This record gives sequence, structure tokens and C-alpha cells, in this order.
Amino acid sequence: MIQQPDLLHNRVGVLLLRLSCPAMGGMVLYALFSLADTYFIAQLGPAALAALTLCLPLQVLIVSMAAALGTGVASLIGRMLGQQQYRHADNIAWHGMLITAAYSVFFLWLGYRYQVPLLIMFGCTPETLGLCQGYLSIALPGSLVTMVLIIVGSTLQGEGDTVLPVVASLIGIILNVAMDPLFIFGWGVVPAMGLNGAAWAGLLAQVGSLVMMMAVMTRRKNYLSWSLRHFSLRPRIFLAIYKVGFPALVMEVAGVLIMVYINRILAFHSFEAVAALGIFLRVRSLVLIPIGGLLQGTMPIASFAFGAGRYERVKEVLIKASAFIVLIMGLGWSVMQFHPQWIVGFFSQDADLTRIAVASLRLGTILLPLVGPIIILSTVLQAIGKGMAAMWLSLTRQVLFFLPALILLPPYLGLNGVWLAFTLSELLSVGIFAVFWVRLWKQLQPGQNSPVLQLIRSGAWAKRLWAWLRWQKLYIW
Repeated sequence: MIQQPDLLHNRVGVLLLRLSCPAMGGMVLYALFSLADTYFIAQLGPAALAALTLCLPLQVLIVSMAAALGTGVASLIGRMLGQQQYRHADNIAWHGMLITAAYSVFFLWLGYRYQVPLLIMFGCTPETLGLCQGYLSIALPGSLVTMVLIIVGSTLQGEGDTVLPVVASLIGIILNVAMDPLFIFGWGVVPAMGLNGAAWAGLLAQVGSLVMMMAVMTRRKNYLSWSLRHFSLRPRIFLAIYKVGFPALVMEVAGVLIMVYINRILAFHSFEAVAALGIFLRVRSLVLIPIGGLLQGTMPIASFAFGAGRYERVKEVLIKASAFIVLIMGLGWSVMQFHPQWIVGFFSQDADLTRIAVASLRLGTILLPLVGPIIILSTVLQAIGKGMAAMWLSLTRQVLFFLPALILLPPYLGLNGVWLAFTLSELLSVGIFAVFWVRLWKQLQPGQNSPVLQLIRSGAWAKRLWAWLRWQKLYIW
């Protein structure tokens, strides 16, 4: 067994840096290379960029289901390892792979059998339907390979390895960007394939990434042995995975349905508006990427600590991860707010597309840093097995706040109403976040008074602020 960080005894601040920073760095590079991929596709014109955006819902649904499953697997594995039940953790990992195989068969059938009706539902117009069909037919198998990568990466995350999944993803996106110009524009004996070429580049890159990850995993051992001798089919393991994973799946599917609704609203205006959404989502995701890296450190620390009954460490990682992510996201937010023309200039010289995309970046990200602590809280809830609470936190934000704003604002504000719906939902989510945060805190200190009442005590605000900001140790309430 190679040396691993001590998730139960090392300082939380140090662990967050050790587990999260490599993941953050790799994921930021991944996002930058993804933007480069978008840049090459944007050279084909607004219609190609719009077609790519219209194919996103199905691809995001596949990735979202894998991410939800991976959340359940990582949470359960982390808690079992915290209790030193290594054989059981192995068995959980194999059950995760079985579910992945079932998902793959289902999505291959769905994606090819009902491709045209799905694309029309996503908002495809006659100008983009042919492009979408060609791209999705090739990209669908690549999305399934990505699903396997996510599940394998989640099992590694559950045992505290946050480096290999990021390295594998980074290699995949580098290969993708390297092959993009070759397949999109052609060179030598390779013909120019346009948007279909981007799909082929993505498929081959994902296969290469998976081969690399599996080759490394077979040569080293961590907590998991991946021994088939430890596999025993047990329905209760599926139930335990979905106890956390199903609520996460509901959250992800809700997000996909809302994306479909946004596409249909924007397609009614123009395909330039849909292309602007593609730019908005990719640039916004670049700022949200650090959350993904930080989650890879937060999840195993919180699940290990909870499994071992170390509730103070769960509270500590919640506070420090939230403060850390607000600081990091604030940097990206400032660029989007004050230099949106510079960002959009990398993807478009079309006047209409540029105007719409600049407005989307300014209006849709006004309160973006507030999203960070909400996602951290949701992840901690999932890590300690409270998947239903995490689901309601997310659904309240998406269904109760964002969807009504998306329905009510555009008729009065046009396209600007779509972008302002993001900001309004983030503002309203602050109150719900506070309610869930206080409830979790009280559950992690049974038998003690309300944390709000303790803070009202004389001098408590200053003491708690200092405790939250100290990196080495968090004082106990």
C-alpha cells in the first residue's frame, strides 16, 4: 500500500490543500483546454457552436448520472474506510461498476433510438438539426467512456486519491485539443470533418484517458484492492449507494431539464442566443471549476471523519472549504464582471453573438461567488450520508427559485431576463443555505445549544471569526 494522507489526524487545512490543490490545478487546466476546444468549434461559425450547445443536455445527463452515482459510491467508500472495512469498500466499488454498465446500455439505446425527437425537444431548429445529428452520433460513445472515467475516479476519490482522476482527465482534454484542428480542419490525408471532427477528437481522447487510468491503477494499490474475491452481489449495497446517489441524481436531472428549457427559450430568439449560452456556460464553468477540485478534498475528509465519529472535523472542513472557495471564485468573478468583451473576443467576432454573450456574462454572474458555499454544504451533507437534505437544498435553488425566475423574467426583460434569473436564484438561495447550515451544525453537536444563541454571547463573534479564519486549527464551539 502506498503512503496516503492520514484523513483522520492530519490538520484539516493541510489536507484540504494537499487533496484539493492538485485537483483544482488540473481541473482549471482542463477547463482552459475545454475553452480551447470551444474556440476551434467557434471558428466554424455560430451555427456549429449553437449545435454543440443543443447537444449538451443529453451529454450532461449522461455525465450527471455518472456524477450522482459517483457521489454515492465515494461517500459510502469513504465512510467504510473510516471504519477500516476494506473488503466492504472493495465490494462497493464493484457494485458501482455494475451500475455503470447498466447505464451505458440504456444510454446507447436511448441516444440512437430516439435521437431526432430528443434533439427537437432540446430546441434544435432546421438550421442546426443536421449538425446536431452528426455530432451526437459520434460523441455519444465518448460520453459513455467519460461515465466510466467518472465512476472510477469517484472510487479513487473515496479513498483519498484526488490526483490520478485529474491527471487522467487532463490527458484526455489535452489529446482532444491536440486532435481538434486535425479532424475539424483536416491536414494531409485527414479530410476536414467540421463539427463531426470535433466529436471524433473527443471520442478518441476519452478512450486514451481511460486506457491510461486503468494502466496506472493495475500497477499500484491504495486502500482498495479491486479483488474480485471481495465481490458479492448484495442488493443492500445498491440501496446504500442510492441513498446518497439518488438525491444527487434528482438534482442533476433537474438541472438538465432546466437546461433544456433555457435552450428552447433562446432558440425562439435566434441560434446566436443559443451560441451565446454555450459561451456563457463554458466561461462560467471555468470559475466553478475550483469548486470541483475542492469537493474532491472535502468529500473524503468529511466522510472519513463522520465514519469515525469525529464531528468537529466535519464542521471544520465545512467552514474552511467554504471560506476558501469564496476567495478563489471572487478572482474569476471580477474578470467576468469587468472584462467580458475580452473574454467573448476569444470565441466570436460576430456582432450579435458578442453583444448577447457580453450581457450574459455581466448579468448572469453578479452573485456567482455565493454558489460556492452552497455547493460545499451540499457535498458535506452527501459525504455524511444526508443525501436527501442535499437534494432539497439544491432543488429549492433550482426549482423553487431559478425556474420561476426563468418563467417570469424573460417576458418582461427579453434575453436579459434569462441571465438575470441566474442572479436572482443565487440571491434567494442565501436564506435557504443559512437554514440548512444551522440545522447541520446542530446535528453535529448533539445536546448543545443552538450555534446562533452561542454566537450572541458577549465576544463570541470575534472569537468565532478568528477561529474560522485560522488555517491550522478550528476551535470547538
